[in-house]
Amino acid sequence: MGGSGEDGRDEGEGTTSATGGRGGSAAPPPGAAAASGAGPGDPSQLLGEVRAIRGRARLARHAYWFPLLLFGLLICASVPFYLPPSRSKLVRLPHSRHPVRAGMYHAPPGPRFLQSAYLGGFGMLSSRGTAYYWLGAMLLGIAATVLWYRWRGNRVGLRTPARGYLITGLIIVALALLIPLAGRGGMMLIMPGDLVIRGTFPFVLIGLGLCFLAWAERSVGLAVIAAVYLALALLASLYDIQNVFYNWLGVSLGPTAGALPNVLLPALVLLLAGAGAWVVQRRNRAPAEWAPEG
Repeated sequence: MGGSGEDGRDEGEGTTSATGGRGGSAAPPPGAAAASGAGPGDPSQLLGEVRAIRGRARLARHAYWFPLLLFGLLICASVPFYLPPSRSKLVRLPHSRHPVRAGMYHAPPGPRFLQSAYLGGFGMLSSRGTAYYWLGAMLLGIAATVLWYRWRGNRVGLRTPARGYLITGLIIVALALLIPLAGRGGMMLIMPGDLVIRGTFPFVLIGLGLCFLAWAERSVGLAVIAAVYLALALLASLYDIQNVFYNWLGVSLGPTAGALPNVLLPALVLLLAGAGAWVVQRRNRAPAEWAPEG
């Protein structure tokens, strides 16, 4: 009997030790409390990690500094087309204090659809051949941007859908060539004279392309840059910016350099934005591409 009692006590002690208390509940192993919370397999933590990876991937994919600088340089290269020749007829634009050169009366030879007012042809601030320049410059800029994104996508392993930008850019150029032909029949609703009279409407077309590129990149920064630039491009197409220098600073640029503010200010926005984007994206590229997996 005594042995039986001792055996019962031993069994009770063993049972108490195994269950971790008199209540009969098992003691949690070390780290079980932490595992019951937000552990490595917790859905919220996994979702946060996925979002962080997606954010790093977007940072690594952003490369819009190149098209900003490219189109800024293309606008700067167009300056000679907005400078008057030695002999030209001077006219006075609406809302302008200074006479400007009437380039719209000197159409270059060639098919009419290649002299589109949407590409700077027949503008009072532009000269002969402006439409030809912008046709080539737009096609060059679109092709170079697409090739840039393909090259960089192969390099970092993350591609921006540049095919949509290519298609959109070609559609914009095609409409700029074809709409004036339809406008010859009196369809002035699609031939807004106030927008094309200064020959700077190609700046607006560039802005529309940048807006689509911002959507393709899913970039808020590029969307803001494109919106600011597009607003300035519309201003350059609707207003003689040299009036600001005359009214606020008392500086008269005259007919020779009167068109330069309308050309250089949009270009300056793109160049400064492109340089800033290059600095930011260069800093973000290293941690985005080489961030440790944890």
